[in-house]
Parts: sequence; structure tokens; C-alpha cells
Amino acid sequence: MNDEDYIALGKQSNTSELGSGRDAQLFMQLEQEDGFENLIEVPFALKHLRDIHVVMRHSVADCADRHEALTQHALFHPGFAGFVLGFAIGLAQAQRHKHLGFRSPLAKLSRRQLELADEWGVQVATYYLAVIDSDGIFGKEADVDLYGIGDRWRLLGDERRLDEFDRLKDCVDAGKAAALGWFEDADDVPPRFFDALSAFVAANPDRVFG
Repeated sequence: MNDEDYIALGKQSNTSELGSGRDAQLFMQLEQEDGFENLIEVPFALKHLRDIHVVMRHSVADCADRHEALTQHALFHPGFAGFVLGFAIGLAQAQRHKHLGFRSPLAKLSRRQLELADEWGVQVATYYLAVIDSDGIFGKEADVDLYGIGDRWRLLGDERRLDEFDRLKDCVDAGKAAALGWFEDADDVPPRFFDALSAFVAANPDRVFG
């Protein structure tokens, strides 16, 4: 499938997702917030948003069960955001690869296709993190009461704060690998998130985000 046909198919998917009426809260900011209206033009964006929301909720709950201090940690927010960014890019790559029409390594994606997947993934992740800033992962009160996750999401908008941390790119890379594995083989994502967040926190001892 060429790029033009793929984009058209992905837009049809978005229209179907909106028309289904499911997860209306997740998609509400498409109409309410300026700057997000173009997300509907990103192929399969709404499908990927739904998948990310489900997977990350599961991953956060699993992380808290394993070691609740991680979800309560001051570096949870940048670690979560990095993983989400990588996961969104990985989903965009995997979805495009699926529609190449044959089984092949991701290396078969052209440079332009990989660049587009990066752009689309960034747009999807940015929107998802805006939703989290507004509504929380499980709801603002539930995030605090159940998992000790404070409301520091807005700070993610300042890239200078993120540049200060070591191994944040590792979280992005881990998210991307997790998405590719999950998309192809339904690999379990929560252990990958736990490992990435643990390594990120360990690499930045005594650091805070705020």
C-alpha cells in the first residue's frame, strides 16, 4: 500500500473511532482544545490513543503492585512521558509496516515512512499527555489516592526540565520496543515499563521533577 492510500485508510479509521461513541472522554479535547484538531489527520491516531490508554493504565497499576515507591517517585512523570512517546512512535511504525503488504523487518520502511511515523507518534503522545494533564491516568483523585501520583503533568511542557535527566532517551527506546513487541506478538508491556522506569530513577539519584 502506498503512502497516500495508507493515510486515507488511517483517516477512515479515525472517523470510525469517533463515530463509535466509545471513549468519548479520551477524545474530548479534539474539539475543546486549540491545536489538536489536526490529530484527526494522523493515520490511525485514535486507535493508537485507545491502545496507549489501556496499556499504560495496566502498566502503571502493575508497577505500583511491584514497587509502589516508583509511582510515588518524583521522577515518575518524565519516565512515564518518555515511555509513552516511544510507545506511540512504535505503534505508528508497526501500523505502517503492517500495511506494506508483506512480512519484513521494520528496516523495510523507507526513510520517509520512518520520519512520518516519528511525527505521527509525537502528535499522538502529545495529545495523550494533554489528556493526562487534564484528567489523570485513572482520574486525578484516583491517581493520588491509589498510586501516589502527584499532579505535575504540566511541567512536561518545559523541555528544559526534561533535558536535565540522564537516560530519558532509554525510556523512549524502551517504549518503542515495547510497542513493536506488543503489536506483533502481544508481548506483555508492564514489565518493560517497570524496568525502564526503575533504570531511569536509578540513573538520576536525588533528582526531583518540579
